[in-house]
Amino acid sequence: MRVNKWGVGVILAAAVLLTGCSAGGSDKPAESKPSSGASQEAEAQAADCPELKDGATVDGTALSTCISDAMSDTAGYAAKTDVMGIESTAKFNPSEKALESTSPAGSLIAIGDDVWVKSATSEWQPADPKSSDPVIAALSAAASDISSLDPTTAAEAMTGEFTVTGTGERLGEEVYLVSGTIEQQGTAVDVVFEVTADYVNLAMTSTASVEGQSVEISMEITEWDVKQDIVAPL
Repeated sequence: MRVNKWGVGVILAAAVLLTGCSAGGSDKPAESKPSSGASQEAEAQAADCPELKDGATVDGTALSTCISDAMSDTAGYAAKTDVMGIESTAKFNPSEKALESTSPAGSLIAIGDDVWVKSATSEWQPADPKSSDPVIAALSAAASDISSLDPTTAAEAMTGEFTVTGTGERLGEEVYLVSGTIEQQGTAVDVVFEVTADYVNLAMTSTASVEGQSVEISMEITEWDVKQDIVAPL
């Protein structure tokens, strides 16, 4: 999500949008096996999902559907995101449509249709894209479309061909490195997803050129399928 030429807004909201596909699981909290809860639903759709194996070429649209389906029932998750060396943290409870993002530049909390923001020097306040404070305005504008911050919604942007370029490990699970290019807000974004065998995405790296500047964002889930403590600040 482009806000003020990828200024404050990208640190918070765009990181969530560009990293995508980061929700889902079972109702039982997982410790080191984050994708076990999603396996039943994913297995039921296995016939329609692309096989993940090293060197395979997979259809992005089919893969995004499988990721969204496998990850739609999580109790919640926590993640950390790095945007050009600036680290932020995020919490997400999909059943409540609740999101909290915190970085050195500012913070954002969205619960349903209600959104609050604060800069590093201000108190919490309702989002106001027309605020005279440029930081508050940027944060508010970045949060103006909460549905776009839903990582499951972001997964729908995966189209075209993707390639499995290797394997790795996240939170005790083997993951397949799935590489390709997606388009977000008119910008081509090179992405690498780290997807488990049952289509849970545990990490992602995305790189884009914006206004002539290379922007790299990395995301990794740090806590999976655990309801997060997200409360209204006002």
